[in-house]
Amino acid sequence: MIKNAIKSLRSAASSARPAEVVLHIGAPKCGSSAIQRFCVGQRDELLTLGYYYPEHPLDVNGVSGGHTQLAGALLNGKHEQAAATLQRWLKEARARKAALLLSAEALYGQHEAMAELCRGLRVKVVAFLRHPVEYLLANHNQGIKRHFSTQRLGALLPDLLGRSTGHLAGLPLLQWADAFGDDNCHFMAYQSPSAGGLPVEERFLQALGIPEKRISGLLEQTQGMTNRSYVKSALELKRLLNTVLESMPSALAHQVDWSLQGYSDRARGETGYTMADLTEEVRERLEEHLLKQMAHVVERFPELQAAAEVPLEQSHAPDTHWLDLAAPLAALEADAPEVALEIQQRAVALRDQGRNDYAFCKLLDILGIEFSEPSGAKSTPGLTAHQRNTLNKENAREADCLREMAVLLERQGLFEDALFVIERASAKRPEGKGIQHIKARIEQKHWGQQASRAALMDQAPKAGRS
Repeated sequence: MIKNAIKSLRSAASSARPAEVVLHIGAPKCGSSAIQRFCVGQRDELLTLGYYYPEHPLDVNGVSGGHTQLAGALLNGKHEQAAATLQRWLKEARARKAALLLSAEALYGQHEAMAELCRGLRVKVVAFLRHPVEYLLANHNQGIKRHFSTQRLGALLPDLLGRSTGHLAGLPLLQWADAFGDDNCHFMAYQSPSAGGLPVEERFLQALGIPEKRISGLLEQTQGMTNRSYVKSALELKRLLNTVLESMPSALAHQVDWSLQGYSDRARGETGYTMADLTEEVRERLEEHLLKQMAHVVERFPELQAAAEVPLEQSHAPDTHWLDLAAPLAALEADAPEVALEIQQRAVALRDQGRNDYAFCKLLDILGIEFSEPSGAKSTPGLTAHQRNTLNKENAREADCLREMAVLLERQGLFEDALFVIERASAKRPEGKGIQHIKARIEQKHWGQQASRAALMDQAPKAGRS
């Protein structure tokens, strides 16, 4: 208790003086790109207000990672390089008699390293936090946009409940508060403008203490929407394109992303996925899993309670029309015709090599490429290259073999058998975290399958019923 009191007194004393460094750390998927685009465009104005914002590049859609010169170095373990960059920027800020203002989502998990780099400095930490299920949907979007995921939205639940999700619930914010003091942290609940929230740039300027009159003048110069989530048609097209892009040079994938991001930013009549696109049952189970973890964050920072509440977007009716992928495809063909041609050629090559999974065949159909529909039952997935490598290792044990067999059965949809095998693996290696995560995931899929069967039975006509 005495230790906490001393910590609070130190925090109050440091917060009474202006900060030398302001760190905007995200959280991810909370409008960071819009803030960074705004700050780059208003560097001179920010300087007149007492903040020096080092320049960083933006892509063709105005998107960036912020100050990756610092955050990227920390992520790669180059602490000396990060320290040198920070000291250079501090020197530049002090020469202008201004506080150093930095922004990077990649800093979100770097509280310990930044506490060391900023030792002896007066630091203010700024962060936003959004509803964790919305954060999950944004992560799903990002996985398709940038990481070649082909996962459908319906697969989110079982995968999520088998993994650690503290980052979705804002637990890293508690670590930042421990490192820099609660009074030096300005945490805000994020709500997108489409759900009635204020522009994130405006709330950020408020957190910096900028007078309202100056904020109004600065916001008049903002440029449209930045890094909006892909609209549904663009996301579905990218999901299908990933079946081809994953084996092509990354530069091509970047050009596809730039085109589809631009299309999404312009497509005012379309929306991305929101909580309204989840069934009530799935949404409730996700909230139970995530909000329980978020309770500790809200208890310490009550102003984040709004992030735990159901956003207004949830009340919107989900889209019921068919997704029209022709428009985003036409945008890609207009923006990057050479890339579109290379995708066509690669798709034909994969078809000729015998690829015929459902997502790939759906892409062939959209691209107008002839193909033979798979005959008979759906092909059964076999071992992946990773599984073969695992089983081929000399030190592979019985638990390893059972684990990979369970994953194989899971991929084939045989959840009851998969659960039986992973339980045997768990008995062989009770402390295996990977096995426990897989077991939890399979249990959820098995539960979902059983629930679906029960629902069908309930809906079936009873024998003898008139």
